[in-house]
Amino acid sequence: MNSDLTRCAGTGCPRRNECLRARLAPVARFDHFTRTPWDALRGVCEHHVPLPVVDDEAVRTRAYHRWLAEGRPEGRADAHWHDARAELLAQRDQWLSPPFEESP
Repeated sequence: MNSDLTRCAGTGCPRRNECLRARLAPVARFDHFTRTPWDALRGVCEHHVPLPVVDDEAVRTRAYHRWLAEGRPEGRADAHWHDARAELLAQRDQWLSPPFEESP
């Protein structure tokens, strides 16, 4: 995952939990915006970067390799699928800060 992005504090932005700029965990030195790029009047952020998606093709490939590694057992397709998805999500999330707490 590319960590060479200008960070965003996400202050006041309703999309901050789904934005890579706001959720990417800082590693060493990093740059950040001096103000949040969220435009409340227009309801947009021109610098929004969506979080990486764990798509079905990536899960299918990972599940297939798990199936091969276990010796091609029968009847474990669902378990391989769920384990592969959880593994890929965990790999993605290791680069992210926890979601922001939403104010009531």
